[in-house]
Amino acid sequence: MKQTKPLKKKAQQKAKSRKMTPAEIIRSLKKDERITLAKTKMGRVLDHFLYVIELRANNAFVVHSDVLTSQIPQSFAANAFNVFQRSMHQIEIVRLCALWDGVDPDKENIPTVIELIDDPDIIEALAEETRSYHATMGGRVFKSGDEDEEMLAQALEASNAQFGAEQAERVRTELNGAIKAARVISKSERLSSVMNIRDKHLAHSLTETRREKKKTIRPMTWGDGTDLFESSIPIVEGLYCWVAGKSFSIADSQRIDQENAEALWKGCKFEVLY
Repeated sequence: MKQTKPLKKKAQQKAKSRKMTPAEIIRSLKKDERITLAKTKMGRVLDHFLYVIELRANNAFVVHSDVLTSQIPQSFAANAFNVFQRSMHQIEIVRLCALWDGVDPDKENIPTVIELIDDPDIIEALAEETRSYHATMGGRVFKSGDEDEEMLAQALEASNAQFGAEQAERVRTELNGAIKAARVISKSERLSSVMNIRDKHLAHSLTETRREKKKTIRPMTWGDGTDLFESSIPIVEGLYCWVAGKSFSIADSQRIDQENAEALWKGCKFEVLY
């Protein structure tokens, strides 16, 4: 018994001195701090995702079509065009990977937001926030005849309350769905392949990545980036809607960016000197 206390004290000191992981740091925060941080980060995550959408819209013409390449004959100029084309494709991969980088309180990415909200109490707090907003939003009642104003007001209040409850249930369902989907992507072979290219050849120049030291990483295929991007869309929309409390249409942004890119690149004419 006399040895138990010193050993226990030593273990406690060791635990305190051990550096906390990013996930542990997040879990050590108070619930309201996690919610506030998640809301702030989600706004920035959407901004980063919109930039990826812009890059993809331009790369549809620069990389994935012959709108420009058909204008470049065999020439010295083709060397410069290849550099431009490759850099456009690579920065898209880099920025897409940044959205799926590791959990860190200082990072603005999807896994960090997921870690911040992945707690039943936090999801319930966000659901209650949504329910309360819709239940108390009020509204105007217009009489069309001899209706009792008090009864109409009560009907409106009941309708708002029901809609608020329905929206709160959507928060629970869609946030849990986004968390599950994001966890699957984070552990996927596809993400490992894309991230490995980023780490090995784009962000760094490595002989072997840390991932490759642990296991065999399959080479990235041409469609991996597209699949990762498209899988991210419902997650980003869901998180932005129910964490930040604002709706946003990714499809509308894609359409606008595609039109902008088309206006530039379809009107772009190259005159190669030699």
